[in-house]
Order: sequence, then structure tokens, then C-alpha cells
Amino acid sequence: MQLKRDTDYAVRILYYLNMNSYIDNHGKKKGVSLSELAKQTGTPKLIAERVCDSLKEKGIIVATGRREASKRLYYSTAASLGSSLLDIIEAVEGSCQLFAVFDKSFAGYKSLEDQIQRIQKGTEKILSEATLGSLFETRKKD
Repeated sequence: MQLKRDTDYAVRILYYLNMNSYIDNHGKKKGVSLSELAKQTGTPKLIAERVCDSLKEKGIIVATGRREASKRLYYSTAASLGSSLLDIIEAVEGSCQLFAVFDKSFAGYKSLEDQIQRIQKGTEKILSEATLGSLFETRKKD
């Protein structure tokens, strides 16, 4: 299985957000601009925007501010780092089906179907158990 580069960018973005989002003295969550995210993670800005939109849609990150009227969005991680690698992969790639490209009309496929499903479920279990919290050491800025 080979993941898309966008998944790599998503992990970089999430790591950077985890290290650089914080709660200010007024209890307000402070995020990171798209420009800063792109620069600091080595992600092309258009790709960073697409990846952030996907992660935001799945509730993995949050955005404050607006895109219109030259106001910027600021991104931060969602309240919990409970999102899993499977969540990230599915947010960015749409699916984690290892065998989606297999031609199911192949005569021998039926004999392999049970084993393929077992492998798919096992992979999903492993990826769902690896949470952002277990990947990143949480750090709060004062």
C-alpha cells in the first residue's frame, strides 16, 4: 500500500498545528495561517489549502476567520487528538481500500475474498488504533 503525498502533507500539517496552536490568556484558541502552514511544512499552498479543507470537513482540524474579504483562516487541531491515522487517510484519500483495484470478475478472486477481507479489516484496525495523541507529544504554549 502506498499512500498519496497529500497524506504526508496532512501529517506534517497536523504535527505543526499540534506544536503551534495554543490557547491565549483570554481562553481563545489561536491557530496558524495557511501561509505559515505551507511554508513551515514544505507544502505547496494550494495543496495545503486542499488538505486543510479535507481535514476540516472531517472535524480533525478547525478553522477560525473567513476566506472572503481578505480575511484569513487560522487553523488549529480539533479539541481532541483522538483522530486516527485511518481518519486522516480517509479524509485525504477518500478510502483506505487496499484491494479496490482488484478485478473482482477474475475467476480466482472468490477463493481469495475471505483472506482479502481479513487483511483489509486488520489493516483498518491497526490504523484506527494509532491516534494523533499517540503520534504527537502534546505541548501547550503558555
